[in-house]
Amino acid sequence: MGKHLKTLYAVSILLILLTLAAPLAALPFLPDSIPAHYNAAGTVDRWGSKYETLIFPAFLVPYGAIWTACGRLWRKQPEKTAELLWMIGNIAQFAVFDLMLAYFLYADFRQVQRLPDLPLDLNRLLCAVTGLGLIALGNWIPKLKKPGPMGLRTPWSVKNEAVWRKCQRFGGWSFAAAGAVSAAAALLAPGAWCWLWTTLALASAGIAGAVYSRHAAQTTPDE
Repeated sequence: MGKHLKTLYAVSILLILLTLAAPLAALPFLPDSIPAHYNAAGTVDRWGSKYETLIFPAFLVPYGAIWTACGRLWRKQPEKTAELLWMIGNIAQFAVFDLMLAYFLYADFRQVQRLPDLPLDLNRLLCAVTGLGLIALGNWIPKLKKPGPMGLRTPWSVKNEAVWRKCQRFGGWSFAAAGAVSAAAALLAPGAWCWLWTTLALASAGIAGAVYSRHAAQTTPDE
């Protein structure tokens, strides 16, 4: 567990620093005027200074630092896997942020006026990364052996440790299945439609988890 955590912290810090390092490195090569905002159709509706590329990282770096620091708080909990899951979530979200930054830095450099003209669909890319993150979380959720704030937590799943373990196994499979649907949608669904499939998969996983936890609580004897 210790080696896994050290690796996750290192990767997390690297991804957080990359959100600032990448725009700073690209800044000298960007044109003075860049697309500053796109409307819902993916068309530029405002142009701005290239220094506006630093606004998003200025918020992300402190946010990432706070999130990473909060991961240490889980060490005081009896369930040690919680810290690992927290850091996997941090890595997943910053992988998404870094991909978004790279995508829009490219659009800024090329002064792209219509995002649909780009060969790579941002929605599909982010859905794919989201799917992989959900699959990773689904793999580790069953390792939560004691009731706590993380995992498949419902009024029924915390009945006792036996029910909790059953629910985490089910939750792991359901989250991984939702991740697989999200990854498949990234390959098959056009544009923003892949997010519809991802949302439906997550909602289905949540509902199925709640229904199963109630069933497990009713059929598992008290310890």
